[in-house]
Amino acid sequence: MLRSVVTLVLVITAFCVASTSRGMALLGPARPMVLTALAVVAFLQGYRLMRVWQAQKRDDLLKKIPKRPLGI
Repeated sequence: MLRSVVTLVLVITAFCVASTSRGMALLGPARPMVLTALAVVAFLQGYRLMRVWQAQKRDDLLKKIPKRPLGI
């Protein structure tokens, strides 16, 4: 999960840098495509973090249920 958080922070930072005038000068005519790709990656990482967090939350709830052998 830490890797996803770090990736999301880096993507958001890259998006912010690419949105400035300096980023426009660095990227040139490919800027809209790069910004679109960064937005897609940020959305996917956010979705992945949300799903992992929900899975961990669900797993905690399942651990509270007492386990019994089958047939008892």
